[in-house]
Amino acid sequence: MDAVKKIEPFEGKRFPLRMTEVVSCSHLVRPHWHEHLEFIHLVDGEAQLHIDNRTFVICAPAIIFVNSCKIHSMHSLHGTSSTIHGMIFDMSLLASSFDLSETQHVYSRFLHSAPILEPFVPSHPLWNELHAHFVSAFSEYTNQDIGSEHLIISSLFRIMIPLLRSFQQEQCLSKDVSKHSAQYLRLKPALDYIESNYAEKIYTDTLGSLVNMSPFHFTRFFKKVTGVTPTNYINRYRVDMAKRLLIQQDLSITQIADLTGFCNVNYFDKVFKEMNGFTPLELRKQFTDS
Repeated sequence: MDAVKKIEPFEGKRFPLRMTEVVSCSHLVRPHWHEHLEFIHLVDGEAQLHIDNRTFVICAPAIIFVNSCKIHSMHSLHGTSSTIHGMIFDMSLLASSFDLSETQHVYSRFLHSAPILEPFVPSHPLWNELHAHFVSAFSEYTNQDIGSEHLIISSLFRIMIPLLRSFQQEQCLSKDVSKHSAQYLRLKPALDYIESNYAEKIYTDTLGSLVNMSPFHFTRFFKKVTGVTPTNYINRYRVDMAKRLLIQQDLSITQIADLTGFCNVNYFDKVFKEMNGFTPLELRKQFTDS
């Protein structure tokens, strides 16, 4: 079965969040991707989870975070029934409430680094906090009592903030968050340009001119702020766009390489495999056969 882009019914709505329950002895989550963020709580049973090129075998209870644009699927093991509760929400639900530039910066770095996190299990230091607030949010969503939306948002913040703090510590952003935030904002015109023009040739001198830097100083500054070179960042963005086309459009690999800005299909295949561990054709076949 093809992995498709999933359109959530809350898109464009005032409260862009949905919670679900699935009980199955086979498919719990069919292969798909979306631009939203998601938490999956494995309530009971044992299941296998695929997120892009990583596979996890997990036993209940466990909580999984799925970042934006990650192809994911999940199925029960051993033919026995498993239960999952899902929380899918638009990233803007949090971003609009982060008033401090420092928090906005960490949140943006967390999302754009696109981490695939290990499942959270009871032995994890954050488990008690994440589990308690996920269960509370699910209860409020199910009961739909007065003030439920406010309490769900409160629980969501109490889930996300510990993750952001942990990410901040791992990335050593706490040493000088304000400085990093200012540096990121200075790069933003170049990042916006990449997102709008990834299908075309992108030159370092063009990006540098957008932030008033020479190509040499821009390259050094870009790597200092993002941790990767401009070329690597552009290729990662192009590969992410290519994944969408591979699972959503009936286009040849050559056409997709051209539409995502790669100079030729061989280079596209090489970069794609280096970043994911599998080729574009292998990705398409994997989700076609799922």
